[in-house]
Amino acid sequence: MRSITAVAASALVALTLAACGSDNSDRHERDGSVSITGIDGRVTVVRPGGDPNAAYSEGLDLKSHGNCPAAVVKLRSVANLGPGYENAQTALGSCLLDMAGKDKDLSAEYLEGLTWLRRAGDAGWPEAQGILATAHAFGPTGIRNGEEAAYWLVLYETNPTKGRVGFMPMATADVAAVEKSLMPGQKEVGNARASQWQRKVWLPPAQMQSGPQGQGGPRGRGRRPPQ
Repeated sequence: MRSITAVAASALVALTLAACGSDNSDRHERDGSVSITGIDGRVTVVRPGGDPNAAYSEGLDLKSHGNCPAAVVKLRSVANLGPGYENAQTALGSCLLDMAGKDKDLSAEYLEGLTWLRRAGDAGWPEAQGILATAHAFGPTGIRNGEEAAYWLVLYETNPTKGRVGFMPMATADVAAVEKSLMPGQKEVGNARASQWQRKVWLPPAQMQSGPQGQGGPRGRGRRPPQ
């Protein structure tokens, strides 16, 4: 029979280990990191630490006060997390387009902004789709394309996720302006392309290297709901 002292010592060790595990779990949850443990026990970090919600909020606050140069630093760190952060990708893309200004020539900032907006738009984020429609209708000469503007506008107009809480719609005047800019037949081409749309999420390199996630990433692809 084990002595009372031995039993007490074992219990103390168990409690200590449980407390350590709880502390690690809490810290893991607080810092927002995500990792995968393989069958060999090796841990792969899929999503880095830090508090993405705090960084996102700070970035939006800076953006709302017109400080896009500071906002993009916060927003880029969140946008790079990939699936589930399309709101940050959209805000980042919008800020980069604002920073590029109204120049007729494409700048590196403008092109990066388009890249983030397309990632969010391909994933089904309606705000990004609306901004892309406007950019292709009225942006720098190098990207003006009526059929492309129509494509993103149709996706925006038929997007069922616009009913979500917090959705920020395009101004009615902006929608009308894009519609008016289209040449005859371009809306029909946009409709045809949009009818073949499939949701596609962008995966950052860290997640792509963590192993197969299925077609289109962790969330997979979904065919656009019928109109």
